[in-house]
Amino acid sequence: MNLILVRVDDRFVHGQILESWIPYLDVQCVIVVNDYLASDDFQKAIMSMAIPDRIIIKIISIKDVAGLIHDPLLKGKRALLIVSSIKDAYKICQEGIFFTRLNIGNLKMQDGCKQLSFSVWVDHEDVDILKRFIADGVYISLQSVPRERDIDLRTIIEMIDI
Repeated sequence: MNLILVRVDDRFVHGQILESWIPYLDVQCVIVVNDYLASDDFQKAIMSMAIPDRIIIKIISIKDVAGLIHDPLLKGKRALLIVSSIKDAYKICQEGIFFTRLNIGNLKMQDGCKQLSFSVWVDHEDVDILKRFIADGVYISLQSVPRERDIDLRTIIEMIDI
């Protein structure tokens, strides 16, 4: 698997993914890593129907993410991996999936969160994880769709007061 981008988006597969990110990245597979979705056959079926037939879709749990490395179906394929939270992005690293680019596209507002962009809200733990990623050399961008200018998180991370 050639992991092109890890995206944090609590909406998973939706119009921005289908119409913008898949063509822009020229990916051949979309991998959604989420414990809840992985255990819900109905939601998996609905999400799978949204993806064009030419694109491989996998919806798996965090504990199963390490198996992607040896999945013969994904060998040599360009992949977009989507998680619903910054915490889950960190968990997949702990499971052995390493990446150099993290895109944060959408995180809904919750109590105790601060707004980073129009569509991204983070809490204190998220900020700590993001700082660790940056220290490890991961490029983190805030960007909803490819046609928007991306915001390099390094330029604003110290301004986040949580």
